Amino acid sequence: MGLIENLKSYSEEIQISDDKKDLLDSFLSNGFPTTKDEEWKYTSLKKVIANEYNIENKGQVVDDSVIEKYSLGFENQIILSDGKLINIPTIKGVSISGFSEFESNTNDSILNLNKSLSQNGFTVSIDKNTVVESPIEILFISTTESNFSQYRNRISIAENAEVKFVERIQNLNNSSSFVNNFTRINCDKNTKIEYNKIQNNTSESQLIDTVNVYQEQDSTCDINTLLFGGSFTRNNLNFEQNGFNCESNMNGVSVLDNNQLADNHTFVDHKSAHCRSNEMYKGIYLDNSRGVFNGKIMVRPDAQKIDAFQSNNNLLLSENSSIDSKPQLEIYADDVKCSHGCTIGQLDADALFYMRSRGIGVEEAKAVLTYAFASEAIENISVDQVRLLSKKLLAQKLNVELDFSV
Repeated sequence: MGLIENLKSYSEEIQISDDKKDLLDSFLSNGFPTTKDEEWKYTSLKKVIANEYNIENKGQVVDDSVIEKYSLGFENQIILSDGKLINIPTIKGVSISGFSEFESNTNDSILNLNKSLSQNGFTVSIDKNTVVESPIEILFISTTESNFSQYRNRISIAENAEVKFVERIQNLNNSSSFVNNFTRINCDKNTKIEYNKIQNNTSESQLIDTVNVYQEQDSTCDINTLLFGGSFTRNNLNFEQNGFNCESNMNGVSVLDNNQLADNHTFVDHKSAHCRSNEMYKGIYLDNSRGVFNGKIMVRPDAQKIDAFQSNNNLLLSENSSIDSKPQLEIYADDVKCSHGCTIGQLDADALFYMRSRGIGVEEAKAVLTYAFASEAIENISVDQVRLLSKKLLAQKLNVELDFSV
């Protein structure tokens, strides 16, 4: 029957407001985006939405052993089990609650679907002048088989506050699952946030993850996206700079194998002068895996003195792997420094030969060179536990027993 038919049946059983019903009806009429849409030109959802999914979460609350398995052990943990908020930490200067309504005016059909039907998620508010010393860990855990889940999350950071997050979405069974996750982050004046996304889900997991960041004067926001597992992953990362001296930093590492697909879409909207953005995405593709990168930098007419850099570098470690990369600049100001670059290649044959001539096995030599390629993005992560996990997952993906943490 497919997901669209599942959603139609589900919509007939529930009560929602007229506004939400209009959004849902519009979505059901038009359906999911196709490759005819420019933003989905290289990525097809046809196979993903052909599956039948349970729309309602009917799972169970997980026990502590499951949490320990997937957690990095931070003391501040927000845990959602099949959408139900089962743990809220107590942090001075921080208010945490469950799902809450908020506006997100957009023409994005998938975000409109999220707005019309979402009932689960979290809300975090950081008080003015609050510095949260320990990272806040967010775990979304799903136990329901063949489930379609939607989360709608909001983070608000008041003036002069600082905080770090570590997020993980995890399916506990091997059935096909599909998550539509949306997080809105509001950064007030002189705030600093680091948001780390660990994406290492099961082989039948599909994810569309959207993060929209709104920055005010003197704010700094770092987003690290670490993608090591999942059948299909689409990351949409959008920054809107609404004040002077904003800084937006993006680091991404994708390491895929088998038939996995990763699509990273970024958009930085420079609306104010004297701002900076820096993005570095590294892709490593093995077997029949495929990657997509589409990064756009927009500089508005009044946004002078902008310094923006974008880099997408990729390694194809198999003849059957591929990457479609589309860096873009759209500049309407004349006093800016903006650049972008893209590379696609294989491991250096001379470097590989040199290492093998020194007695290093071929797989280990490939792994060391691959780590050297990815390390620049990984080392930008400030949370030690996240950085070490990334190195461990990279070694596992390359099927070598090497400790990159030393």
